[in-house]
Amino acid sequence: MSSSYVPSPPTEAPVRIPREILHLLALVDITTAGRRVLDELLYLSDPKTGTAEISQNEMCAVLGASKPTVNRGFKELRECGLAWSIEDGLYQLHPLLTGGAVSSPVMAVPEIKAADPKSFTEQRRARFAAQVANLAATG
Repeated sequence: MSSSYVPSPPTEAPVRIPREILHLLALVDITTAGRRVLDELLYLSDPKTGTAEISQNEMCAVLGASKPTVNRGFKELRECGLAWSIEDGLYQLHPLLTGGAVSSPVMAVPEIKAADPKSFTEQRRARFAAQVANLAATG
């Protein structure tokens, strides 16, 4: 049974991400599904704890995506260190994305793993080169 309930964010205050972090996000190799899951977690994040609460079914409803797609997005975020599960339905975003907010001051924070362009497909290498060029032009 799937739920159509979708939680609202803990605040309507805008999420502010510094340019350096946006640059880092451009260098992390995640799929569109991973980016959409990340964007929703950022939207739902609590500014005091850097956590976002949403179930798998709720995320599927919000994104209009299948469970395998949503699971793949969560897995990519965990593998590259941008977000991880604290408990079922509660996710911690990396402190760089939350202005340093974490749910526990003794929490181990993973290193964010930037992409390795050597492992990309030819099409992805071309997109990556364009991303880096655009960042260099605006930086």
